[in-house]
Amino acid sequence: MGIIKTEALVLKQFDLGEADKIITFYTKDYGKVRAVAKGVRKSRSSMSGIVLPFNYNYMTFYQSGSLDRINQVKNIFSFSKLREDLTKMAYASFMAESIEKVGLENDPNQALFSLLLSSFHQLLKTDQEFIYIELSFKIRLLAILGLKPELDNCISCNKELIYYKKNIFDIKHGGLLCKDCYKKIVEGSVIEKYILFGESVQVIKSLFVTGLQPLPNLKISKQAYEQLDELINKFIQYHLDLKLKSFDFLNMIKNLG
Repeated sequence: MGIIKTEALVLKQFDLGEADKIITFYTKDYGKVRAVAKGVRKSRSSMSGIVLPFNYNYMTFYQSGSLDRINQVKNIFSFSKLREDLTKMAYASFMAESIEKVGLENDPNQALFSLLLSSFHQLLKTDQEFIYIELSFKIRLLAILGLKPELDNCISCNKELIYYKKNIFDIKHGGLLCKDCYKKIVEGSVIEKYILFGESVQVIKSLFVTGLQPLPNLKISKQAYEQLDELINKFIQYHLDLKLKSFDFLNMIKNLG
């Protein structure tokens, strides 16, 4: 038991009893933290507006068994516009839930913390580049978790790849196959393949380096974006097995737009 102090982003909250809430944070120094906000549902609580989803706070927790307790909280930045705009809320919710699923308690990862914080700021600053911010978030998430796909050498024989108009990506093994290895593999077994056009290969390689920065200078066709987004979604689903409630909501918002 003890007192811990750290910067934290609010991921989610739910009711506990008649007056309390359990808040899930992703912190800069301690990874994921779940803590009780005592009396926060009472009308006079000064804490209620500070522990809303997406807020960036400086927190003091009291460690008590399996569930910490919030002692003090000071807001650093309120991402209120992410909660007030339905489209931005959908993207922010998807990002927050992704971090909540992959983040571990008592296992700090400052890269994950910085990714979520910077992505929230990007959502706040734009009104039209949401899909690119989401794609960047997912690609950077894979890189942070050590799941960067192999795009330079054949995932089977390690030979340096020659890119063609259509390239074969093996989702299970996490990278591109040369034509010779693909011919050998398909003769003996079934692989979960995915076709990537040459443009898509070059774009995804650059995105792992630049993280889609700066967004206004991004050169990518609609076809390449859709192909990459579908591939990254399948790759994440296979290797991380993430089942996100917010993903269906996000897709619904995209379809409406």
